[in-house]
Amino acid sequence: MATEPRIIKFFETTLRDGEQTPGVNYFPEEKLAIAQALADMGFDTLDCGFAASSPAEMECIRLIASKVRNAEICSIARTHAADIERAWEAVKDAEYPVIHPFVSTSPLHRQVKLGKTRDEVREMARVAVAQARGYTENVDFALEDSTRTEHDFILEVCEAVLEEGVRFIAICDTVGFALPWEFGKLVADVKREFPQARISAHCHDDLGQAVANALEGLRNGAERVDTCINGLGERAGNAATEDVVMAIRTRTTDLGLDVRVDTTGIVPVSRLVAKLSGMQPQWTKSVVGANAFAHGGGIHQDGVLKDARTYEIMTPESIGLTAADRRMHMGKLSGRAALGAQMRELGYELEKEQLNRAFDMAKLLLGKKKVLEELDMRYIAETAVGRTEVTMVSVETIIASAETPGS
Repeated sequence: MATEPRIIKFFETTLRDGEQTPGVNYFPEEKLAIAQALADMGFDTLDCGFAASSPAEMECIRLIASKVRNAEICSIARTHAADIERAWEAVKDAEYPVIHPFVSTSPLHRQVKLGKTRDEVREMARVAVAQARGYTENVDFALEDSTRTEHDFILEVCEAVLEEGVRFIAICDTVGFALPWEFGKLVADVKREFPQARISAHCHDDLGQAVANALEGLRNGAERVDTCINGLGERAGNAATEDVVMAIRTRTTDLGLDVRVDTTGIVPVSRLVAKLSGMQPQWTKSVVGANAFAHGGGIHQDGVLKDARTYEIMTPESIGLTAADRRMHMGKLSGRAALGAQMRELGYELEKEQLNRAFDMAKLLLGKKKVLEELDMRYIAETAVGRTEVTMVSVETIIASAETPGS
């Protein structure tokens, strides 16, 4: 009998860690729009900001808390009594309010940032959770820079906050230092020591391992993952929401995991965040990049035209696109199948010899131009079928120019 996959929860931090991306600054109405879109997709907890950072930030979180009713609304806080009080003031009107204190735990952070001993840091964590629990049962706690912290001290802090009734403990690869097997082992060790602990995996991408680390954390017992749309966040960003969601959804049987997220909202939300943040994903960005469903090699194009599953492991429709968003790029490495398909889209049904002639012309032109535009394609098609109009630039002239040495 097949085991039901374990459902993974999300701590979606586009509105907080994502806004810490250098150059990003959301206005309140923009954060509200993103928050509602994320809630409508089914993300469990929205990390909406750091209430103590400014009065404006507190009011922005309060706005989201008053308007978004279908997700948990969270504010982070340092282990300062005033921070925790402000966090509560910001989220108290939410349908599901969450307070999320954090403290640095690594030797470097303890010495340089805090000037505190291990005992002092452990007590700061305990007291913060106890105070927050006076406001709400939904109290999570993050161990900043977990992956550079002594193993025994991680366990000490976890024990302290668990005794105070913490809900989730975030194990944080704050500087993207961990390798996947290391992060997975760290989560497994905490779960082995404290089976009752509910762990959230918070991973940064400084070494390009954020998604891999997050998945290893989930495989080893973490119940929740912290992510950002388009992989935004400090420095190289956080684990990308869309990557984690689609990795789990695509490989659910192998991972034994699944998500309760409307994946068809991925591209619309990605585009909303890109527009409001001013940060466009790179073209080759996984899942949401402009080239995620674009094909340039002739062998690949021929396969996709026969059956998209030959070179695509998810469908455009599954992430909010349509089949029309699948693109065949006509480049110097493309094949006849792609050219024929593009010609048909333009209304030209070329016979075999016509297509061969069009293909030769296209290849010659691509020795002179990096991209063939629609007008180029129409020139080629009209010439291939022998009815070039006098108003068109002669393709043969362009080809001759391309063949002229030194031109």
